[in-house]
Amino acid sequence: MAIKFEQVSYSYKAMDGSVFSALKDISFDIESKGEFITLVGETGSGKSTLVQHMNALIQPQTGSITIYGIKIDKTTKKNKKIKLNPLRQKVGLVFQFPEYQLFEETVEKDIMFGPKNFGVSEADAKERAKTVIKMVGLDESYLKRSPFNLSGGEKKRVSIAGILAMEPDILVLDEPTSGLDPKGRDNLLKLFKEIHKEVDNSVVIITHDMNTVYKYAKRVLVMNSGELVYDGSPERLFFEGDLDKWNLDLPEIIEITNKLQEKLNIKFDEKPKNVDQLFELVKGALR
Repeated sequence: MAIKFEQVSYSYKAMDGSVFSALKDISFDIESKGEFITLVGETGSGKSTLVQHMNALIQPQTGSITIYGIKIDKTTKKNKKIKLNPLRQKVGLVFQFPEYQLFEETVEKDIMFGPKNFGVSEADAKERAKTVIKMVGLDESYLKRSPFNLSGGEKKRVSIAGILAMEPDILVLDEPTSGLDPKGRDNLLKLFKEIHKEVDNSVVIITHDMNTVYKYAKRVLVMNSGELVYDGSPERLFFEGDLDKWNLDLPEIIEITNKLQEKLNIKFDEKPKNVDQLFELVKGALR
């Protein structure tokens, strides 16, 4: 496995001296290939703190994380033999706000920054920039533009391109579709699925959108008050999980399906994931 959390806890100290426990005794693991994970939970549940541990931006206060064979714990900062940059190349983190990652005068320079920082030549970094800008659905003309003159959606795509240029084994995205309209959200999620399929890497996405979870995820992690309370399939989560306790909504397609079953007084044999599948089930039932 690529990442292994073992009884990880982490707390923040507030200005008034009180302590807020962001992570409480977290244990789970992630494979380097094939995973498409969504991480959900209400605001303040510990999601962002958790993903920042995945590439050692934050180190555990108790417990440990093993990232590609390197053990990270509270002693890591003092151990000069442990090099964290190679881990951050393998586990690429895209922040919720792209402005945190965009700082160069052109999109091309922004995308090239990461690869060059990890020893890639100027020429190869330029080629990578040309490749990944197309992967995120933008053409090469964007490379000469200023990242600060782009729309919110374009900035998100450029920040993702910058991480993809480092060729990470695991791509971690913190609320990548926040602030986007439904069409922009769907286009970006389809892009992540395509990248996941093409590169065969693992993807971890923080999201509040249960429609995204049900439609795209293979595996769901649910955080609640700093604890990992669920790790499993989206189907089991939405049909067997304690959603009320964890303050999670049902995806729209499940709500519609439930209402139709009640109105038609029938029980579908399958659980549809989209409107087309639901239409076929209704059509079959009415026959």
